[in-house]
Amino acid sequence: MGGKFYQLHLLTERIYQEMEEGNDTIAEHIRSLDIATPKTVEDLVYSTMPEVPLDNCFNQEGIILQLATNHNLLAQKFEELIKMSEQIGDQLTIDLGVERGRVHKKNQWLIKSNLSVKD
Repeated sequence: MGGKFYQLHLLTERIYQEMEEGNDTIAEHIRSLDIATPKTVEDLVYSTMPEVPLDNCFNQEGIILQLATNHNLLAQKFEELIKMSEQIGDQLTIDLGVERGRVHKKNQWLIKSNLSVKD
């Protein structure tokens, strides 16, 4: 809802589609390491990310800020993955972490750019 609905709808749809492809890339990489992948996205997200309830689902600014914050949290998770991968010398996982972390930082910026500017 709100004056930015259509613009945000297009942006989040594009982000969703990119993330769906990214999830597939991540799952394929995990399987290439002979590690079982989570059965659902919810299994992965809820086991590793804090649950942040949104108080008002009609607060456009709050939703935008929460989406941006979530993408920043995802980028931080990939930074952690990079550090762990460096310890074992896994260059392919480092590269994947850099790629995905960069995507989430970009998404954070794109989403935050829709916040109203306050004087």
